[in-house]
Amino acid sequence: MMADTRFPDEVPCVLKPATVDELDEVTYLAANPDVAKSGQAAHAHFRSGGQAEGRLQWTNLDLVAQLRERKLARVRLRGQPRSVFATGEAPNFLSDQIIEAFGIPDDVPVSAHQYGAPVLDLIHDNRDKLFLDVGAGLRHIYYANVVNTDIYRSVCTDVMCVGEDLPFDDEQFDFVFCFAVLEHTMRPWDVAREMCRVLKPGGTIMVDWPFLQPVHGYPHHYFNATPTGNKSLFEAYCDVTSLEVAWHHHPAIAVQWILTVWRNGLPAEIARKFEAMAIGNLIKNPIETQLEQDYCVELSPDLKKVIASGSMVTGVKRPGPVPTSPLGADWTQSALARQNAALHQEIDVLRRSTSWRITAPLRALGRRLRGDRR
Repeated sequence: MMADTRFPDEVPCVLKPATVDELDEVTYLAANPDVAKSGQAAHAHFRSGGQAEGRLQWTNLDLVAQLRERKLARVRLRGQPRSVFATGEAPNFLSDQIIEAFGIPDDVPVSAHQYGAPVLDLIHDNRDKLFLDVGAGLRHIYYANVVNTDIYRSVCTDVMCVGEDLPFDDEQFDFVFCFAVLEHTMRPWDVAREMCRVLKPGGTIMVDWPFLQPVHGYPHHYFNATPTGNKSLFEAYCDVTSLEVAWHHHPAIAVQWILTVWRNGLPAEIARKFEAMAIGNLIKNPIETQLEQDYCVELSPDLKKVIASGSMVTGVKRPGPVPTSPLGADWTQSALARQNAALHQEIDVLRRSTSWRITAPLRALGRRLRGDRR
């Protein structure tokens, strides 16, 4: 199929205005709903603080709408969106029930991260393939072959939905991405199953999931995962080909993030003393002794929750029966899938062995004697 040269493969969709002359009132207000709700004029807000804050505005809206229309024409949607959507608009599958069940606020915090080089290479090298980015957030470049889902409407959002209930037919995407999102999902095991459901057999899934990260919103933070935990949600559906700790997962990031939150949660004088401490003090001093020090005692209760080592929940059961988990069958199926995968691996090892090759004539003779033509 020949490419349509009237449309680019990618286009910038976000602009950071550097001067008031670059400001477009409509797209600035669209990108900053808090400003629009306040009733403040875009130019006035930009001059008073928006420029210093590095506020963004959308750009190339007409071209993005045309690219979205062409992109969604390649996608098989299932179910009905919340309302009729205009040409080039992102269909909204967030019903009132979903919004309430998942606690989705009106103003969702916006996550804005760009793809790393390996992912960009995949997108550029497979322009004829269809990608799905679950929980894409705000991507500054809009790609013609990447379908972006999220729970809020932005310039690059193609479909509004939750990952636990993707509104796509089975087995249609060549690649599925989910980067720094699963910790913000209420049921990551459902999201994992949904992503594998819409992925083509032989397709590739890439999931980036933090482990030692403090609590952060977008809009809620539910689950972190160990590398083994990350793998466990996908091995029933996929052959896991790699499990790596990338540069942006380095322990230094976790340590700095935790210590920064800790410092920020202390009174000013104690915070200065905390900064001056040697790393060795935190490592060598007995934890019982440290818990009595002011840098532990005076830590803000709210920020203590952000970087806590753990938590304990206590509850009182309400009257009424507890429904059977709908995941029961899925867990049984997952266990059987793992067992089958292990057996197939053992068979492959056996068939590559020397003893298998040596005994091949005997097996062939046995099949002839049994009348087995396979």
